[in-house]
Amino acid sequence: MKPVNGTISTDFYEPRPIDNPGEHVHGAIDIAAPMNSEIFAPEAGEVMAWCAYRPKAGTYWPDMPILNGNALPYCNYFYDTYGGVLILRSDSGERTHLIAHSYANQLFNKGLAHDVYAYEEKADMRFPFHAMYTGWREVKVGAHIGYVGNAGYSTGPHVHWEIHHGWKWERWENRINPERWE
Repeated sequence: MKPVNGTISTDFYEPRPIDNPGEHVHGAIDIAAPMNSEIFAPEAGEVMAWCAYRPKAGTYWPDMPILNGNALPYCNYFYDTYGGVLILRSDSGERTHLIAHSYANQLFNKGLAHDVYAYEEKADMRFPFHAMYTGWREVKVGAHIGYVGNAGYSTGPHVHWEIHHGWKWERWENRINPERWE
């Protein structure tokens, strides 16, 4: 199922950035929906919320952080770009769904988040930043996991939905196109 009831507003193959096409392809679909619409788990698995703030645009995480014993390959999805992010690992471990553009308060302050943690990269690191994240929560397909927002590089309320194979970050050409996954 789709994570939100809405209309696909941007397809998987749209050239990016929009103002200078050709750097890369979107590698996800955007689904436009009214602000605060419910986001649902597209399949059964474990979900967590992630929200990271960097001190300035253009800086990237030099190494994957270890959060509660797990390396988080989606560390470079920063708030100024993607807003709050939901990460869902399928029960089978075959797919990871990344759903972005919620506001942080929609993920952490509306009774959906349990076990909220903070991660501070040390000042002596190359790119210090602050992050909030939740513990993993088991969900069934269709479970309510968040709300549609308009945070980050967004031009209106929607969800950005990408699907990766396994538990790793993949370049766009290796991802699963959500339009074909359903």
